[in-house]
Amino acid sequence: MTNLQIDHLTQKFYESICFSHEKYPNLDQLQELFYGDGKLVNGNFDNPLEFTVQSYMQAIMHQIEEGNAEFYSIQEIADVTEVFGNTAHRVSVYEHASRPNSEQPWKRGVNYIQFIFNEGSWRIISMLWNDEKEGLKVPEEYFG
Repeated sequence: MTNLQIDHLTQKFYESICFSHEKYPNLDQLQELFYGDGKLVNGNFDNPLEFTVQSYMQAIMHQIEEGNAEFYSIQEIADVTEVFGNTAHRVSVYEHASRPNSEQPWKRGVNYIQFIFNEGSWRIISMLWNDEKEGLKVPEEYFG
């Protein structure tokens, strides 16, 4: 049951940050998925970009409002989850696209997500992600 709850929580996270012309990201839901302020770190740059849930939501909305982002879709395609007591760690392999008609395969990456079980439910504590690029591919063992 625990892994199903974590599966559902991870899916809700990815769904909440997707957007298009017809649908804004579900930022209210995003806040509910995290424990406390949360910590999100984009490891794609020489200097990582660090966010709280609130600053991450503001950054997404700023990009949309400025016209710099019109579409984003992301989904998990593989995972490895380890649970120990009230803590869990998930290696979440994702694929994403920033254009509605992006050719398959979409760009891929890995998101390391930490969870805590508190007051009867799992919540996300933090996540750190990195996209694939030349010389950096998702390890095959992550695909189980």
